Amino acid sequence: MTTLNEIEKELEIQYPPLYKKLFADGMLDLGPTGMDWSRITFPKLKQQPPLLLFGEDIEIWNPTEYKAGILEIKDLEVYDIATKYHFVPFAKNGAGDLYVFQFDLQNGEDIPITFFPHDDCEAEILAKNLQDFIFRQLVEATREIDDCAMVFEEEEKEIKINFQSQLHTHRPYLTVRQIEILEEIYERKVTEYAYTLPNGSKATAEGLATFEEVEEIIKREINFNHLNTKFDYTI
Repeated sequence: MTTLNEIEKELEIQYPPLYKKLFADGMLDLGPTGMDWSRITFPKLKQQPPLLLFGEDIEIWNPTEYKAGILEIKDLEVYDIATKYHFVPFAKNGAGDLYVFQFDLQNGEDIPITFFPHDDCEAEILAKNLQDFIFRQLVEATREIDDCAMVFEEEEKEIKINFQSQLHTHRPYLTVRQIEILEEIYERKVTEYAYTLPNGSKATAEGLATFEEVEEIIKREINFNHLNTKFDYTI
């Protein structure tokens, strides 16, 4: 079986210490995959959620199982990436877009996390390191819990139980302040609010925090020079 050290050698990188700890702690393991995952595996994972199980549209990869997908980013026939950029994927979303470590911007142990779309040439830097990215994901997951539909009391109770269970397993990987912010948000009631779409039209959502508040939290708590910077990564 491939080890994390072997992947590092093949990619000529050193994963950040937090990522290695998450791997060693089993936090990158989503259990057996297949048709029965949602029926058999998911209910068990809910009791002790692995990394970002209830994040905002994200699937964390176990690097030893998804080695081929990780190495694929080096294939110029698949991705037209300029040589000055050094991306290593560790997760994806439902649309097939990737979340990557951007090693060319590494500053000490801080390796920025970047959103890498599969059908666009413009990437976006989301956080200066993995810890801040985890916090960002946890906060963003609270802003649109049930889109344009009333959340019933029992559903709200289950949502909060899931969030609290996730926070319990994620505490070792967050700062005290990040934990306090999340705890305060999780105590709230789910409420409906209006927000403005990028095209200027209005929409409504239900959540524990609004899009505007989440944006303010991100800028205040994890701000750095490259936050939300977009750039063309192509040759």
